[in-house]
Amino acid sequence: MASNAESWYISQNSGLLSDELSSTSTVPTEGQLYTNDLIATNEAGRWASAYNYIYQANAIIEALPNGVSVSPAVKQQLLGEAKFLRAFWHFYLTNMYGDIPLVISSKYTINSKISRTPRPQVYAQVIKDLSDAASDLNSNYVDASDTAITTERVRPTQWAAHAMLARVYLYSGNYDSAKIQAALVINNTNLYRLCTNLSPTMGPQSVFLKNSQEAIWQLGVPLPSGFNTLDAQAYVLTSAPSTGTTQSMTISPQLLNSFEAGDLRKSKWIGVYQTGGGNPVKYYFPFKYQNTTSTVTEYTMVLRLAEQYLIRAEAEAESNDFADAAADLNVIRQRAGLSVVSDSIAGSKSSLLTAILHERQVELFTEWGHRWFDLIRTGSIDGVMGGATGVCHQKGGSWVSTDQLYPIPQYERDSDPNLTQNSGY
Repeated sequence: MASNAESWYISQNSGLLSDELSSTSTVPTEGQLYTNDLIATNEAGRWASAYNYIYQANAIIEALPNGVSVSPAVKQQLLGEAKFLRAFWHFYLTNMYGDIPLVISSKYTINSKISRTPRPQVYAQVIKDLSDAASDLNSNYVDASDTAITTERVRPTQWAAHAMLARVYLYSGNYDSAKIQAALVINNTNLYRLCTNLSPTMGPQSVFLKNSQEAIWQLGVPLPSGFNTLDAQAYVLTSAPSTGTTQSMTISPQLLNSFEAGDLRKSKWIGVYQTGGGNPVKYYFPFKYQNTTSTVTEYTMVLRLAEQYLIRAEAEAESNDFADAAADLNVIRQRAGLSVVSDSIAGSKSSLLTAILHERQVELFTEWGHRWFDLIRTGSIDGVMGGATGVCHQKGGSWVSTDQLYPIPQYERDSDPNLTQNSGY
């Protein structure tokens, strides 16, 4: 996942589709993303790589129990990791494409003719896999021996499974379970605490450094890569934006203008490049990851504690527990240097949910597609993207509601007679 730069591709694709990123790229596929005009003959999303990870997980799940030279403890850890990753990628696939093939076998004869499974059934399998993983995975981070405890946070633990369960339960509307799972992670203060320093360059209290105390799961640096994360390599500007695939994305006006005055995330997590000459131009870019050298200081964040507070806040608000929802929301706001929400917001379900969605926008931007998925799952996407004043029109596109799902890659449909296409493609 680190070698394939999944973090970058998902954040870039969804950032262009939504209201997070602007683009100067002249690459056709980038333009199709930016104007919400995807076509099925060009693969959009991470279909091929995701199913490759799922295939590998299935092969492990099927074969490992019969391994005679592997200890029971190592089998348990590796099976937990395989089920965790199978769930992780089914979750992303169903949120990108809607109903998808639910692949829980490595047999080609089955998978080559597989049909799409309704999303609720996909979620049911994801929850089962994550629940199994939560039971099987170590409670501590382990090294390459699969048993020895380490400070490196690059292997999934039972807490990563709980964190993903909290997200899946939230997305599927099971708010009581979302609260329970998020609380398990939040209450584990021996391992997880919110970082107090939002600047990525200022020491161990910074969020996106390797083995950050806020990190629930990170991806290590694949050596020899020559750099830490593709996110930094592709986003950080040292000149005016290019016309290629990387260093051509900037923070959109919609996202830039969504920050409240005094929000430290705007000053710390957004960088600025200014051109020279008589008419200087400022370009704003994602700056959560800053290291573009080969000295390893940053790991790719996959799951972090701040999301768990926002998951619990939303689940509490949906359950009419407004006081606790506001308290969790305020934890994230105050870390960003902002005041607590007003009594009028804290006392209104609709206002509180709107405030939480906004907080997710400014906290989780350019991380693993959160904003795009939030707009879809909350039913906000047509209102944000559509119409004469909507984001899609401002980007030069023409929005239709079916644009919220990626097209099924045509080459997959050519080889699988039972694989149908999404509406609108």
